[in-house]
Amino acid sequence: MTSRKIATSTLWQLGSQAVTMLLGILSIKFVTTALSQSLVGNYQTVYAYLQIFGILADFGLYAVSVRELSRAKDPATTLGSLFILRAVITLISLGSAILIAWVLPAFSGTPLPLGISIAAFVPFFTLLSGMLRTVFQVNYKMHFIFVAEVCSKFVPVCLMGIAIFLGTRQSENLDLYHAFLAFGGIGSLTLFILSIWFAICLLEVRPRFAKAEIFRLLKMASPYGFAFFAITIYRQSDVSLIAMLRPEDYDIQNAYYGTVLRFAEIGFLLPTFILNSALPIMSKRQESGEDISGFLGTLLLGLLTLGSVISLFAFLWARPIVLLVTRESYLSTPLAPGSDTALMLLSFSIFLGMIVSFCFYVLLNRYSWRSLLIITMAGAVFSVVSNVTLIPYFGFIGAGITSISTHLLLASGLLVVCLKKVRIRLPFSRLCQWFAYSLTLGLALFAMAPLASNSVRTIMFGAVMLIVSGVLLRVFGLLHPAMLPGRTP
Repeated sequence: MTSRKIATSTLWQLGSQAVTMLLGILSIKFVTTALSQSLVGNYQTVYAYLQIFGILADFGLYAVSVRELSRAKDPATTLGSLFILRAVITLISLGSAILIAWVLPAFSGTPLPLGISIAAFVPFFTLLSGMLRTVFQVNYKMHFIFVAEVCSKFVPVCLMGIAIFLGTRQSENLDLYHAFLAFGGIGSLTLFILSIWFAICLLEVRPRFAKAEIFRLLKMASPYGFAFFAITIYRQSDVSLIAMLRPEDYDIQNAYYGTVLRFAEIGFLLPTFILNSALPIMSKRQESGEDISGFLGTLLLGLLTLGSVISLFAFLWARPIVLLVTRESYLSTPLAPGSDTALMLLSFSIFLGMIVSFCFYVLLNRYSWRSLLIITMAGAVFSVVSNVTLIPYFGFIGAGITSISTHLLLASGLLVVCLKKVRIRLPFSRLCQWFAYSLTLGLALFAMAPLASNSVRTIMFGAVMLIVSGVLLRVFGLLHPAMLPGRTP
């Protein structure tokens, strides 16, 4: 039963991400079509900047809430307390983000301060919805989230599509730039309203000021809040640093890099959905004294396989993918790098991010926050120092190199700590199967890449290669019943 619950919950989340990914790709296409390259750079800078404060506003509450709500004796009180905490911290964090944007000298005279003020509604309503998401997570009712998230992405994409239909192309109009940012806020409000509506069916949703519970949750979440903040610093601060360190061309730099980074976020988020589905079962099994070493090995192998698929597509098909979601002017030339160069660099970070996410959740489950916090904070410091050193000279290429280096250090450090604290059973034969699968898929993608010469052919041959990747899973034995989440090989 647990296997089916985890698998079904994960499939609903993956289904939601698949649909929202397609809508996200369409929104990127609409943004790069409707706005000039300079305004696209500002648009991406706004969201990257807010991402930092959005994660600070989360403060580790979502990660803790999944575990705490799954074993709470009074779920309504726990949820109400979490909602109060999230609302207060979100207001403080996003209020600070807006204030800093207006007083920061590097942003003065640019379209960024007003754009940040408008777009702040996106993380605000999304974060409030996140607390309600835990209700569906622990009850394995993720089909509600599927509906809410798809609708929240569909609304702004439709509004952008109307602007495209009316003939907007490469506009330098700041009002249109502001409107596109506002569309995102409308979508997030849709997510919040639908989440409340669906959550009421499962649990009483009412903010509750239970002082003891609030302080208990705050104390428990704070270490992970700082750890998540550190992760955001090394993943998202590079776009904001480009805006501060290269004022002469930050908009063009972030048009290339920021657009791809938003696309790459899908690769960074996918493992968290899988791990969120597994976390309640992982926690219950550990508390009951069961051996979860095989379960953890299965999860790790699954994430490595997923990482191979995403990163190989991103690296070997970088040019056709970028052309599909943007325009030809975003591609690299013999004289200058472009968005496809950025995607190739980020493909390494996406794969390493699978290992980082796995270790993060394993340590979260064991409440080993000291090691987690020390390593992630060290990674954040390394990332900032490296970016400050490289970005002024190399622009987004320096940011990409920093991203790879930081993820490599974090993946290595966290994996060593995990192996010391937790037994993970992953047979060497399974790793050989994964390596053979990745090598074969890589060769197939490399051979097919020249055929993806335009958008239609990219979609067509991309679909073919996804089918091939699924067939290869069966061929190399990676779809063995033991690979199902919740089963021990």
